[in-house]
Amino acid sequence: MGMSGMWSNVRTRLGWLAIGSALFSGMIAGIFIPQVTAQAQDAEPQTYTVLAGGADVFNTAVLAFAPQSLKVHRGDTVQWLISGFHNIHFAETPTELIIAPEVNGQPLPQMNPAVAFPNIENGGVFQGGDANSGIGLDPTNPTVTFSLVMDVEPGTYTYVCDIHPGMVATITVVDDATAIPAPAEVLATGAAEQAMNAGTGVQAAVKAAMQPPSGAENGEQQVKAGLQPGVAAVLQFFPSISVIEAGQSVTWSVPPGMEPHTVTWPPPPPGSDFTLIPQDAGNPILALGEAAFPSAESGAEIGTGDNFNSGIMMPGQSYTLKFTEPGVYNYICFLHPGMQGAVVVMPSS
Repeated sequence: MGMSGMWSNVRTRLGWLAIGSALFSGMIAGIFIPQVTAQAQDAEPQTYTVLAGGADVFNTAVLAFAPQSLKVHRGDTVQWLISGFHNIHFAETPTELIIAPEVNGQPLPQMNPAVAFPNIENGGVFQGGDANSGIGLDPTNPTVTFSLVMDVEPGTYTYVCDIHPGMVATITVVDDATAIPAPAEVLATGAAEQAMNAGTGVQAAVKAAMQPPSGAENGEQQVKAGLQPGVAAVLQFFPSISVIEAGQSVTWSVPPGMEPHTVTWPPPPPGSDFTLIPQDAGNPILALGEAAFPSAESGAEIGTGDNFNSGIMMPGQSYTLKFTEPGVYNYICFLHPGMQGAVVVMPSS
C-alpha cells in the first residue's frame, strides 16, 4: 500500500473512532443523567460527592468540577474525589500561583504558600471565608479525597482550583425545608458531566491526529503543545513527529487554555521543578527549581547530543529551536507523563 493509501486508511479508522467516541459519550450521558428525586433535610446529614478533574483516553484530562453546581443542606458534607493536580479553594477568584518575594535582596520565584498549603483540615467545618485544601504535597500520603462539613448560612459559595484558572464551581446551601437531589443522583450527574467533557477532548484529539502532516514552511515547522477544547485538555503534541531538514526550526506554541507545558530533553530528575527550602517556623518554601527555567533560550541552535529545555511555558507562549545536524531528537513535556514527541532532521537538500 502506498503512503497516500495508508494515510487514507488511517484517517478512515480514526474517523470511525471519533464517531464511536461521540456515541459513547452520549450513551454515558443517557445512562448517568438521573431523574431528580427531591428530598428535604433528613434527620441525618448527607454526604455529597464532587469529581475534581478526570482523565480519559488519548492522554486527555478534564479540568472541571462535576457537578459544577451543587445544592446541600446546612450540616451536610461535601467530599471531592481529586484526579490530577488540583486544589479546592473557597474564593471568588483564583489566587496567584507563582510569587517572587525578595530573599536576601534577590527575587525568589516560588509557589504561593496560600495555594500550596491547607488552611483548613481535611474533614473540617466550613463556616465561610477563605478555605483551601492545599495541593497534597506528601508523596507518601497524596490528597485524593478532601471533605468539608458545610456549616454556613443559606447562600451560594464559590470555589476554584488555583492551579487551573477557569476551573470554578459553586455550592448553594438551602434551608432545611427545600427539597434537593439525593447524593446518589448528584454523583450520577457529575459522572455524566465528566463523560461529556471527556468526550469533547477525545474528539478534538482524534480530529487533530487526522490532519495530514505538513512540512516546514519558510524553514519553520509549527507544533501545538496541547489542545484545550472547552474544559478538556489534550496532553499531546500535534504533530507528535516533525520532519525537517538540517538548518530548519521547530516552534512549539501553547494554545489558550489552562495547562502549561515544556519542551525538554533529556527528562529532568524527579522533583527538579521545585526546590524545597525548610524554614525554622512555618511551611517550607517551594522555590521553582532549575527545570522550571530554560536551559536553551528560544531561537538557540541544537545539534546531536545537545540538551534543551524550554522551561515552563504558559498558555499563549511559544519556544523555537533551530536544528543544525541530521538525527532524531526526542523530547517530552516533563509536567505531563506520556506527553512526548520527536523531531526528525534530514540532511539539507
